[in-house]
Amino acid sequence: MDGRFDDLLLGMAQKHKGIEDLLYSFMSFFERRTDLFHLKEGDETKGFEEGKSEEMLRKHFSTFQARYLSRAQPHLLVQQSGLQEPMSSGHCKSSERLQDSDGSSGGAPASTGEAPEQPSQELPMGMNASPLDGGDPGLWEKQRRNAEGFNWTQSVSEVTAEIDVEKCNASDIKVTFAPKKICVKRKGEVIIEGRLHDKISCEDSTWHLDSGKQIVLSLEKIRPMFWNGFFEDAPSGGSTAHA
Repeated sequence: MDGRFDDLLLGMAQKHKGIEDLLYSFMSFFERRTDLFHLKEGDETKGFEEGKSEEMLRKHFSTFQARYLSRAQPHLLVQQSGLQEPMSSGHCKSSERLQDSDGSSGGAPASTGEAPEQPSQELPMGMNASPLDGGDPGLWEKQRRNAEGFNWTQSVSEVTAEIDVEKCNASDIKVTFAPKKICVKRKGEVIIEGRLHDKISCEDSTWHLDSGKQIVLSLEKIRPMFWNGFFEDAPSGGSTAHA
């Protein structure tokens, strides 16, 4: 599980001059004490086939960079997805122009000299405008939504719900997590219940009672994505809540 070796690794990091120096120590360890760099020969079980170890390292780098960007710089992910569509569209238009130059029929209409209309960039649900467009950088990762009876926020990897209740003890609260369902009760009375927009990890999802007046749910998403609504059959931002 992430974080279990943090104390050990932080102690190591403090003895190095920087990331590159720390990486050197790790790679030196792999070279001296593991078969990471060993190329398989014949029927050997030791080591990796050529290119496999590099592929493995690149895979982990890509995974953790994507996780970091989704948490700390999600606006960069949105900008990248917005650039991909125009590039693809532009490629198709260029192909059409090449066909016209060959004298084929059905050519594209002549240019009017006006700048082509730029397609509007659709932001994932739960995200506000880019900080570059005047948005608030603090709201990029998490966007508060008003649901019926509670508020919820989300990032690519998790959902947090805040449910206001009358003052009570944690023993009065019962929260049941299922892969795609949740039920929250206070003194036996259902507060919210329903099928979630997508699956969650029950083992990694938690809850706590804040100041005796607010239940805070932390739901870990199975798939990194933005939910259109908290519950499956609710409109954007909607929910099934009980007064």
